Amino acid sequence: MAQKGQRRLRRTIWATAALACLIAAVAGWMIWDRSEVSDASVLGDVLVSSDGRTLSTPVIWTGCEDRPRLVAHESAQKVSLALERKRHASAPKNAVCIGGGGDDQRLLTTTLHQPLGARRLTDAVSHDLITPFEASRLDRARYLPRGYEASDRPLGPGDVTQPPYQRTRTPSWTVTYLRNPGQGGDTGSLSISQTSGRLPDGQGTPVSVHGHTGHLEHGPLNEQSLTWYAAGYTINVHARDRVLTEGELLRVADQLSP
Repeated sequence: MAQKGQRRLRRTIWATAALACLIAAVAGWMIWDRSEVSDASVLGDVLVSSDGRTLSTPVIWTGCEDRPRLVAHESAQKVSLALERKRHASAPKNAVCIGGGGDDQRLLTTTLHQPLGARRLTDAVSHDLITPFEASRLDRARYLPRGYEASDRPLGPGDVTQPPYQRTRTPSWTVTYLRNPGQGGDTGSLSISQTSGRLPDGQGTPVSVHGHTGHLEHGPLNEQSLTWYAAGYTINVHARDRVLTEGELLRVADQLSP
């Protein structure tokens, strides 16, 4: 019995020592980590999920930062959103920081304790009112060309290097698809944007989409863009893909549905 008691005592001592080391390591890291943490405005469009609890927005950051966090502050009357940005302590304050190599632009999400409902959504820094796009109103792609899959890397219509990080005048959302991401071979991008209200008609060749008049444009670098207005929304399907045919783009547009 005495030996069992001694073994239990030794295990307790070792466990206590290990816990003390862990606490000391965490405390030391907190003292050593002098990274600059600050709140920043949410500049991009915001999507609210069908159940009202998940908010998403496209965000870009630099190689001098950690991946930001989308943070929501809730009250009974409103929800305030902010981006928590953490700049590396080793980065000089006046340093010009560029992107982090492809993993520096993503859709960020946060989950609310209660559905947004009728509460106002605002920016915690600028205090601007944010009108989110409702996911329940998004048209879905029922057809995608071979090799395409949904991506959390946001791409804006017209220029895949400039995602929609500036909020539009009316609620809007862009869904992105990539061909063969990280798999080699032919790559490409496809973005579908839906904006509340009627935007100016595009240029290009008139085409019919679900009985509505659209305009199909061809641009440099294997770009195609199709825009039309239907049921209170301006919809744009934009592709940058050297093997995607005009017929495939039209098929994507024709098979969009809620």
